[in-house]
Amino acid sequence: RTRPAPSNTRAGGTNISSDLLGHDVIRLYSLVETAMMNMPAPKNDNAELRPTEVATMRDMANQTWESIREWLMAHPNMADRQAAAMHQGQFLTTALHMVCKLMDPPVDVVQSLIDCAVETVMWPDSNGWLPLHHACANGASGKVLSVLVQAYPEGKVHQDKRLRTPLHFAFFRKDAPVDQTSGVVNPDGHSNENMNRGGDDMDNDNEDVGNSMPDIVALLADSGAAELQDEGGMLPMHYACAYGTTREVLQVLLENYPESTTKRENKGRNALHLAMVNAHRKSSPKVVGFLLEKNAAEIINSYDNEHHLPIHLLAMASRNVQDRENAINCLKLYLKAKPKATADFLTAIQTLPEWLRDIAVISDHIQDILNHKIVMRFPTTIMMMDFIVNILVIIMFEFASKDTIDYLFDQAEDSIPQEMKSTPAPKGYSIVTLVCGLYFLLREMFQIISLLLLGTIGSWVFDPLNWLDVLLICLIFFNGTIMLMNDPPISLAAFRIGAAITKAIMWLAVIFFLKSARVEFSVFVSGVYNVIQKLATYMVALIIILIMFAQMFYIMYVGEEECVCSMEHEEHEDVTKFPHCTPERSLMKVITMLMGEIGDEMRYSKHPWAQLLYLMFAFLVVILLSNVLIAIVTDAYGVIRNERAAMVFWSNRLDFVAEMDAIKNVGKIIMTCFRSSEGAAGAPTRVQETPNGEPIPIDDSERKDVSRFRDGWDSLWNLFGPNLYETYDANPSSFEFWCYVLVRIVVLFVIPFWFILGAATAGLLWPPQVREYILKQKKVAINRADIADQVTEQMNDLQSELKKLRAEMKSEMKCDRKEFSVVKADVVAVQAEVMADLLQVKEIMVLLLNMSKERLDPVG
Repeated sequence: RTRPAPSNTRAGGTNISSDLLGHDVIRLYSLVETAMMNMPAPKNDNAELRPTEVATMRDMANQTWESIREWLMAHPNMADRQAAAMHQGQFLTTALHMVCKLMDPPVDVVQSLIDCAVETVMWPDSNGWLPLHHACANGASGKVLSVLVQAYPEGKVHQDKRLRTPLHFAFFRKDAPVDQTSGVVNPDGHSNENMNRGGDDMDNDNEDVGNSMPDIVALLADSGAAELQDEGGMLPMHYACAYGTTREVLQVLLENYPESTTKRENKGRNALHLAMVNAHRKSSPKVVGFLLEKNAAEIINSYDNEHHLPIHLLAMASRNVQDRENAINCLKLYLKAKPKATADFLTAIQTLPEWLRDIAVISDHIQDILNHKIVMRFPTTIMMMDFIVNILVIIMFEFASKDTIDYLFDQAEDSIPQEMKSTPAPKGYSIVTLVCGLYFLLREMFQIISLLLLGTIGSWVFDPLNWLDVLLICLIFFNGTIMLMNDPPISLAAFRIGAAITKAIMWLAVIFFLKSARVEFSVFVSGVYNVIQKLATYMVALIIILIMFAQMFYIMYVGEEECVCSMEHEEHEDVTKFPHCTPERSLMKVITMLMGEIGDEMRYSKHPWAQLLYLMFAFLVVILLSNVLIAIVTDAYGVIRNERAAMVFWSNRLDFVAEMDAIKNVGKIIMTCFRSSEGAAGAPTRVQETPNGEPIPIDDSERKDVSRFRDGWDSLWNLFGPNLYETYDANPSSFEFWCYVLVRIVVLFVIPFWFILGAATAGLLWPPQVREYILKQKKVAINRADIADQVTEQMNDLQSELKKLRAEMKSEMKCDRKEFSVVKADVVAVQAEVMADLLQVKEIMVLLLNMSKERLDPVG
């Protein structure tokens, strides 16, 4: 913009008139610049000023305003004022720019500077900021902004060098932030108390709505500023959602630009992405609730340029969050809107921090998704195959390892004649074992490939169970290869150890499989793990005490008769050795004593100090520490059983379903390469109604499963319905009756055969009803943690209602006092009028009395 300049001003703003070159010309600018330089500043961008520093800033600002007023009074000449107002200092700022940067500039000062040189309100500084930009960024009052807008209306759409308008700056004002509220944010996104942002400290009696944030935004957004993007493609709506604000402000922005909620910035993120990545802010639940309420369908399932859903950004931003309540509320609102159950969505749930994932898996939407997906043919088949292969590999490995051990034992014994030694182990068991290992390997490879395609391979790397599967696969292939050899290059002892470790891991795999299949096993495994974690301190203390008693018993008996006799007869195996003659034996004995194996308690009778030591051990270790162990185990297991049972199970089910979805996604990608797609990309061609009536998209591969198998199973069971004969009006004397009896008899054989056939095909031919009966879990019942949360929420609601009631009572009392004052004033006025009337009556009576006296006494 070409700025107007007076004839006595050099380009760039330097004054050259000889009569105005004095100190007074730059004095005005220096007053504000000095105040700005002396203002206290926080140590870093995230730190807040202390109350004493804020008070100091306010005092310095007030002194500056008085100094400016004094300067203006001392310079009534308009030319002097214009020259001073147009003087530019560092970064091409004028006094008006600097005033707008200070705390709470008064309206009269701003108006006076505009009157001195109105063109300065149009001048951008070196960053492209108008005085209006500075005023918006630093929390100027609504009246000051109105004055600046009236002086230069086009300033509302003026963009700085980074294409930001004053409306963008309004959302990182340095005044009282919107997050400061005593109200409780409910999960629906509404606040229990209304909150306004303004540059002034407003009490309850302030009725100047011009300082409220909605009014300021409405002032700045009515000329198209709500549609302007900055250099990053961010709208004012994006700023509002990222920095946090009230629902009223968002409504104003939405009314000025209805497409702002779906508009994307340069990274492909919409308003919901930005709100979720800032979910730790206190106002974020209100923002998320507003966005989902207005336009959930178009924004909840949208991806950014990095293929991230909004919940991905919540997961990444919440890893180091201290205040978790706001992020939890944002997650609840997001899940309540029912996002699409894609593989990316389930993977994003997996990547949530544990404290957020626990909240997610007990939500109705997630449980509906998991129950729906687990009963599909593919996940059911994989789950059944996992179980069958796990059991099969254990059985085959048992037979193969036994035959191999027998063969290696015979080869190691030289006393056995060669013709009597056993032949190499049969290869069939070993081959089946290797085939089972190949199945596990393929499953793991498909999982890794699918996660690589989704870009979430980190979830596989940091999962210990995946590395347990890799170890099992390696051991199966290693031992299977050994067992296939006619002359295994391994000793019998080494093979025994390897086989024992392999069997242990195989059975662990079975336990972890059951953990993901049934809630009871999930609670048990997680309970054991939690107990082990809680026992760390106890075990250290117990080991120290056991070593202490073992050494004390050893010191008591070393060199005594019992140990001497034991050492003399050490070569005789049938002689019982005294348990405390060596440190190793003494330690093993106190451990067995802890388990209850006391043995001959009379062995301590010859030594009174040993008896005392034994009694101390019995009381401290056997009685006291054993009961402490029971208490720790009971408490730790009870936490899992009573408070985290549902979270643990549904987390395990989420891992399995997400894995199946990821593998299935790879299959879809491969199939897409060989066939043309139907309809829009990613759009489901059919939906299935869940029991509660809510549709969940299903794949084309599930069509036959949903229709033919389900209808067939229902038709079979309908033959045993109580209303069958009423429907067809059949009776024992009719031919139709005996036909139905014959069909029922046939169905009694068909149903078990169908069930067995489905089991033989790993659930592939089971009807959906059977899979739902076996695998579908009921939604979680309320537990103690949920009850505590509900009680806390109710208490917060009650406190909020009490605050509202107190405020209403104060308001009513204030109105009553005003009414009472008015009534009192009316009474006083009436009383004064009555007294005046009485005085007039008295005067009239006196006058009449005097007149009557004059008539009676005409002489006088």
